[in-house]
Amino acid sequence: MKKISLLTLAVLASASTALTPAMAEDSAKSEQKFEESQQKAPDNTGKNTRDKKLGKPTAQNQSNQKKDVEITRELRRSIMEAKGLSVDAQNVKIITQKGKVTLRGPVESESEKMMIDDLVKNCGSVASYTNQLEVKKNN
Repeated sequence: MKKISLLTLAVLASASTALTPAMAEDSAKSEQKFEESQQKAPDNTGKNTRDKKLGKPTAQNQSNQKKDVEITRELRRSIMEAKGLSVDAQNVKIITQKGKVTLRGPVESESEKMMIDDLVKNCGSVASYTNQLEVKKNN
């Protein structure tokens, strides 16, 4: 019985040694992708400058009135809790002024745009809203 156990251990040990180079390669690839992603940070400066020149609401237009901050917080929480939204959709700009909400930024699909639209409709504190979300074009 001990011989079988020792034999089994020997086979398992050699199998785990054989897997180690493959796992190390995967780890190295993951680390390289992470490093590459850190070198090119997202930059919305061009769009923000364009929007400011066109008089469109930007994040700097967010009101500091208690009610507006609460509306923005409630919407952000409901967006973050919604299942199946992309990172872009979770990071849309929510600009609230006197109870009026403006949604801006990219989303992955029309369905994400509509899902966020529904979340705003279901927020009782919103007086009115404008959905200016943009569906990303496929590359």
